[in-house]
Amino acid sequence: MNITDLKRDEKAIIVSLKNVEKRFMERLMDLGIYESARVILLNKLAFDKLYLIEVDDIEICLRKEDALNIEVRK
Repeated sequence: MNITDLKRDEKAIIVSLKNVEKRFMERLMDLGIYESARVILLNKLAFDKLYLIEVDDIEICLRKEDALNIEVRK
């Protein structure tokens, strides 16, 4: 399951970032997105091409291709 599978306002825990390229993973970690972090899907935008998530009171918008690589569990 990944972020794109969540419904609006659904909470999950990140279980894997292994499919994310190293450079992008470093940027995500700087923003507080790491394995075991709690996320909430706030909204799906632009015909489900952008995903607005919240991690530690920070709102971040991810492209669908990036959100697909972040595995989560409810």
